[in-house]
Amino acid sequence: MNIYNAGMESFFIKRLARREAELRYVLQFTNELMHEANEAGPLGVVDFKDVAASHALATVDEVNAEHAASELDDVLAARRRLADRSYGNCSDCGETIDLGRLMALVATPFCTACQAVREHGHSANRR
Repeated sequence: MNIYNAGMESFFIKRLARREAELRYVLQFTNELMHEANEAGPLGVVDFKDVAASHALATVDEVNAEHAASELDDVLAARRRLADRSYGNCSDCGETIDLGRLMALVATPFCTACQAVREHGHSANRR
């Protein structure tokens, strides 16, 4: 298994900073769209299809913003783990996270096994 080491720190600092900037842009853009939609208000004659479509788009924007905010929290936590030298270790079990997983999910705090347990636990709670 390939693992993270301190020599890779600058690479991951840059990746996390880039992802943070992308997420902040998404949040700002979504916030501006929602603000503009609220400012526009009703436009006279109401077409219920347009209202439904507008409501659906607003819901999608809201979900995207929530996802971006959650991921931003993860990115900021990963940056703190880099600073305290715990980056690359699972926050649940302490085992090393595979480098391939970190490359794919730069802010992940969990190894594959612990993530699977978390997902399984969440799906079991939904039933």
